[in-house]
This record gives sequence, C-alpha cells and structure tokens, in this order.
Amino acid sequence: MKKKIRPFFWVLIALVILGMVHARLLGMVAEPFLEKVMTRVFDMPVHIDGMRIFPFLGRVSIAKLEILNPPGFRRRDHFTCKGITCELDLRVLKNKFIRIRKAHFKEVIFAIESYTTPQGSRTNVWHWYHNMGLDKDRPPPLPRPMPHPDNIGEDSWRVRNDRLELEKGTIIFDDRRAPEEQRWIFENIKGYWTGFDFLSNYVSPVFTETIQVDATFGANPPARFKGGGRCQFADGDNFDVQVEITEGSAEEYAFLLSEILGEVQGGTYDLKSHLLCVEGDLKSEHFLTLKSIKLAAPTAVQKLFKYPFGAIRLLLENQKTLELDIRVDGDIGDPKFRVLSAFTKAFQKSLVNKTKAGITETVKIAAGTPNQVFTGLSKVGSVLADPFRPKGGNDAGTGEGIQNVSN
Repeated sequence: MKKKIRPFFWVLIALVILGMVHARLLGMVAEPFLEKVMTRVFDMPVHIDGMRIFPFLGRVSIAKLEILNPPGFRRRDHFTCKGITCELDLRVLKNKFIRIRKAHFKEVIFAIESYTTPQGSRTNVWHWYHNMGLDKDRPPPLPRPMPHPDNIGEDSWRVRNDRLELEKGTIIFDDRRAPEEQRWIFENIKGYWTGFDFLSNYVSPVFTETIQVDATFGANPPARFKGGGRCQFADGDNFDVQVEITEGSAEEYAFLLSEILGEVQGGTYDLKSHLLCVEGDLKSEHFLTLKSIKLAAPTAVQKLFKYPFGAIRLLLENQKTLELDIRVDGDIGDPKFRVLSAFTKAFQKSLVNKTKAGITETVKIAAGTPNQVFTGLSKVGSVLADPFRPKGGNDAGTGEGIQNVSN
C-alpha cells in the first residue's frame, strides 16, 4: 500500500511547489506594473513586495505594501501593511466587474498627518483624494436601476468588496496645525467592513454597508474603543454609527481643558457618541462622563483669563462623575470644518454651561445669605457664559469656521 501512495504523494508535493513558484513568478511580473499604476493614481510612491497570484484559485497575496508620503510630511510612510490576502471572483472579470469575495489585511499602519503651509492646510489623505479627482464637483447622477448581479451588459467598471477584515491595525493622526501639536493613536484594531459596491453613476437609496471595529485608544492607560453601524462609502460620506470609548485617560487628552483650566493631573472619561452623516452633512451627539478629575493650580497666563478657575475646579473635583451632553454638526467636506476642534469647543461650552447651572443652584441655596455674597455668585454665573456666547451668529458648538481633519 505504501509503494502506491508514495509516488502520488511526491507528485502532489511537486505540483504544490510548482504552483507556488508559478504564483510567485506571476506576482513578480505584476508587481512593477501595479507599483507604477498606483503611484500615478495616488501621486505617492508605492512599493509592493512578495506578491503571489494563484489564477486557478482566484487568490492574490502580498507580503508587504508601502505607500509613502510626498515631500513636506514628517513621516516617511502614509500606509503600510505586512500581509494582504484577497479572494477574487475571476469569472465576472469579463463583465468589467472586480469582485473581491474576501480581503484580509494585517499589521496595518495608517498614518494621517496635517500641517499648515502659506497656501493653507495640507493633509496626506487629502493629497491622494484630490489627485484621484474624488473632490471634484459633479452633477448628481440620474436615477438608474441596480445593474445585473454579475454586471452583465454594463459599459463601465464595477468594484465590489463583499468583506474586508482588519487584524492588528494602527491609526495615527498627527495634527501639526495647532500651536501645540496633537496626536491621537488607535491600536490593536480588529474589525470588518462588508457590502462595499461601487457602480458608476449609481447611488443606493439605502445603506448597504456595515462596519464594526474594536481597538485601544491612547496609552496612559489605553482606553477601550468600540464602534460600528451602517455606512455607504461607495456613494460618498454616508454613515450612521455608534462609538464608545471607556476608561480613557483625562490627563492624556488634557487639551480639552487647556484653554479654561490648569493642568489635569488625573481622572478618566467615558464617551458614547452617535454620528449620522448623509452626503457629508454631519449630525452628531456625544455623551461624555468625566470621573475623579484632579487639577493643578492655574498658571500665571491662565490667571489672566476671565474664566473663574475656582468655580470650574470646584465642580470637577467635588463630583465623582460629571456628565456632559455635546453636539457637533457641520459639513465634513467644508475646508473650514474640523471635527476634533469643533468637539473641543463644544465640550468647553458644555462644561461652562454645566458650571453655570451648578452656580445657579448654589445661588438658590444662598438666598438667605448676605446680599454681597448673593450678588457675587450671580456675577460669576454671567462671567462663565460670556466667553462662549455666539458671536456674529456662529455657534461654537457646531464647529463653524473650523477645518476638517482630512483636508
């Protein structure tokens, strides 16, 4: 029996080796072509290593992919990935249909970087987005029926990704536009994105895509991040998602309090958010809980501001938890709208209003105290609200007049 199995076994091994060598040879032929095309499309240098193509299995793998920043950015890399596997439906290629049944990315680093130039804000994401012509104003497409499931009879290309999986991902955002540079880091990202289907001149009447992500946020200590919901990125900026951050370090993200308080020395926060965006029009609600906040004394510069540091500090340090409702709305495609700065302003406004409400209650309790004390507390309440009153008809909570993080 062994003599009969052994020759078949060696033939099988030989076919596997031949298939692997053949797959690598096909990959080596395709690598320079794809590098050239992607470099032109993104206007960024692209390097591909270890590509293998298995035509009979409809499978493509890449050992490493690098997309590098153009001159002017601090980091060398914009996007790197140390493992990509794609399963393709090759039978529909003849119908101008690129269908990816499943794509798996692992050890991904996506580094977003923004800085200011004499011509305005510059961001590496916006660089390739603009070079691909995705920011051009086009007339809305005329209504058309959904094409055949296999794209039969269509003149334009269609791209569908049934499921994209991400393992061990990292997203880094460096904002160099503010006087004090800020950084946000999402690590250990694991999640999936399903249902992406791009068809020329077709807009889906409903959200057909879903997204789900788990990650850690920050490092002092790392908070737990979880988010997901429906989206429709094939047709533009459309999403309806819920996001939650638990046990984040208030000290690490003290910039939220930097303009109105002294140094944050301790405490944590939880954040629950609902973000709805349709054709770039963002409506978002956020519920922030600050816990056990500890503050240092105000600096000499902060003492020059008219914010009543003592009142806000009293509120934060004497309540184990402080809950704030925050709303941020705006057009994420507007160069003057920046989500993170808009959130910061809305947070500060909500905190001041909360403090004012607390002082109002104190005033009621102090009704029987001397008039001098009562009048003093009332004035503190007015001072609290004044810096955040809308000027020129703009509301700080909406983020108007602030640039987008991706612009």
